[in-house]
Amino acid sequence: MKKIIIFLSFLVFFAFPAMAAPIYGYSVNASGTYSGTLNSVLGAHDDNFIQIDNGTVVTVKFQNGFAALANGLSSADLRVHTYDAPAPVNGRIEISANGVDFVNLGIFSDANTNNVIDFDLDALGFSYVTAVRITDISGTSDGFDLDAIEGFNGGTIPVPEPATWMLCAILFFFLKLRK
Repeated sequence: MKKIIIFLSFLVFFAFPAMAAPIYGYSVNASGTYSGTLNSVLGAHDDNFIQIDNGTVVTVKFQNGFAALANGLSSADLRVHTYDAPAPVNGRIEISANGVDFVNLGIFSDANTNNVIDFDLDALGFSYVTAVRITDISGTSDGFDLDAIEGFNGGTIPVPEPATWMLCAILFFFLKLRK
């Protein structure tokens, strides 16, 4: 009976994860040239931005082991904060669950409502995102203005879903009974 109680407690723990808090870019890498201080895109948006030069790729990652999590609702989970000076330009935005393989979300302008570009991870088919990559494709001397990357529901990278844990626990339980 004690094993069953432990097993059920285990399932409840993984079935109801704690609500997550906002998460911001933790590390940044640029391949190419930009204007401004690269680290200004880390942390919460503060109107300190970099201007990414044409063809330059900037990758912002969340802290190791952490991610922007999908919330299961049809609302924004991930936000790119821009800062449009007088000359709006376009950039390609890509996201990644593992920080290596990126999926292209499309071309977006840094001139947008309230200087934000929102993404619903659920609608995109992602459970979580660990990195965002932006490439300036303006073809001009004016560049894409990036202020910050924010995940509204940040937390540790999710463990396998409860069904996987339940299968492992059942196998463990039956193996123990056989002994």
